Amino acid sequence: MQMCHVDTMGSAQPLSPGVASVFDLDRDLKLMALAVLFYAFALGLYLRLLSTFALNLGASGFHVGLMNATMLVVVMLSAAPGAWAAQRFQLKPVIVAVWWVGALIPLCFMLAPSWPWLFVGYAVSGMAFANNPAMKSYIFLKSEPARAARNFAVLYGVYPLGLTVAPLLGGLAADRLGMRTVFAASIVLYVLSATTASLIRDTPYHASDTPWTLATLWNTQRFRRYVIFFFIGYFAVYLGQDFVNPFLAQVHNQSFLALGVYSSLTAVGTTLLTFAMGRLTDTRGPRAGMTGVLAALVLGSIVLLIGSSTVAWGVAAFALGACDALRYLANGMVGASFRGVPLAWGYAVFDTAMGVPMILGAVFGGLLYRYSADAPFIVIGSVAAVLLLLLAVADKTGDAGEGGAIPTAGED
Repeated sequence: MQMCHVDTMGSAQPLSPGVASVFDLDRDLKLMALAVLFYAFALGLYLRLLSTFALNLGASGFHVGLMNATMLVVVMLSAAPGAWAAQRFQLKPVIVAVWWVGALIPLCFMLAPSWPWLFVGYAVSGMAFANNPAMKSYIFLKSEPARAARNFAVLYGVYPLGLTVAPLLGGLAADRLGMRTVFAASIVLYVLSATTASLIRDTPYHASDTPWTLATLWNTQRFRRYVIFFFIGYFAVYLGQDFVNPFLAQVHNQSFLALGVYSSLTAVGTTLLTFAMGRLTDTRGPRAGMTGVLAALVLGSIVLLIGSSTVAWGVAAFALGACDALRYLANGMVGASFRGVPLAWGYAVFDTAMGVPMILGAVFGGLLYRYSADAPFIVIGSVAAVLLLLLAVADKTGDAGEGGAIPTAGED
């Protein structure tokens, strides 16, 4: 997630609107963007190396899948308590308190004597997502309606921006000093990130006292379409996202340093796609933005499977930045569909629902990887292609009726 104009796949001009938008944010969202940037540096030092680290400690591909599933179970279970806390204690206290939990994540990994102990770190990683409903509500309330998707793209786009440099530095440090040193450096950056987040000002937030039920939310056509569409998309993404680097390390014998380079390229891809597709979503509607993301997933999966050179693997890593971009765009899209439901609870319900395909994807991804290293990426590319076809057919059948896969801008 670094804020730069690196030109890895041609012109980097799509980044310019996103960069300009950062300076258009108000004081508190700028501070949050900076805190997210530091958070990304902290996480990015080890994130893409963690699966390979676990394998080096003796874990299998299935074990890695279970570790990710453990984290995702905690993420799913933390959504409702996070929404309750946001309503009970307001937004800033919840955002900041959970932010400080981040410093415990690399500490758990650093102290792990063997691979089973990594489960503790993965569980704590899941706890760090408990402020998602509060943070998403905060961004939404701080944004003008016409800029909501774009501001989400900027705030969440800063995250992969920080990951462009951090994985490279993490891979270099891991090669020369070992992963324990990488985790120690990460702790320092997590503390810096939490300190920055503590400087934001609270924003008025009062959840409506009007009774609501899950049926109220589900009966909203726009929300229902989002859940169905992203359920499929999240499942596909989590099948293989955490196995890109293990694939490159085990199938193509790439070093930690090389994995750091590929991870940086993935982050650049995520950044450019998130900024560009977020802007496209605001101007042309959700279908347009999601089409670009899905096309990148298809391209990345194909090139990863058939590529036989470092250049090809770099292209694949760049395109597979769409895995994160899909989730970031979803955050900006769904907020407008919470009709009659408090924002924090709307996000909590959506995040909880998305936890199911995330967990299933992580578990089945581990099983598929154990069966064949190619299998997860064959499924990702195939599912993304099917969703692209679905969007194309939906566009031809009309946007106003029930036939559409996801709504256009302004559609209920």
